[in-house]
Amino acid sequence: MDSLQPFHALVGEILMYCQMIEHDVKEIYASRAGGDYSKNLASLKEEKTTMGQTVTKLKELDHALSKPLFSQKDYDLLFQIVSKRNYYAHEAYLSFVYVIGEVEVDFAYQQAYQKAYYDKQKLSALYEAVEDVRLSIVDF
Repeated sequence: MDSLQPFHALVGEILMYCQMIEHDVKEIYASRAGGDYSKNLASLKEEKTTMGQTVTKLKELDHALSKPLFSQKDYDLLFQIVSKRNYYAHEAYLSFVYVIGEVEVDFAYQQAYQKAYYDKQKLSALYEAVEDVRLSIVDF
């Protein structure tokens, strides 16, 4: 393991995508909840509504629509973001920094890097899909 910089960059991108997806989901919910969009969005912030809580609320609204915004598979992915964000915020580095032995550290680092790379790709694609929905329904 020569440098942690590539891993730092991946973790930063992962957290960025998680934040943007959470923001977009909250805007989509605020737009769909009925009433004033700005007040709905402010209420989510005031109540410190979590990503999981917002996805649950949006899913309930979505099921009432004849043409839902997201599929069940999409909702499964949205719920996974919470655990991914928590993993990268609290555990990702622990998967290799305390490993003993140079070969073992390098192996653990490569595994962590590959997992992060894969997760970043998935989150990037999910962000694009959520962003498309947000842009199609939220009035600016």
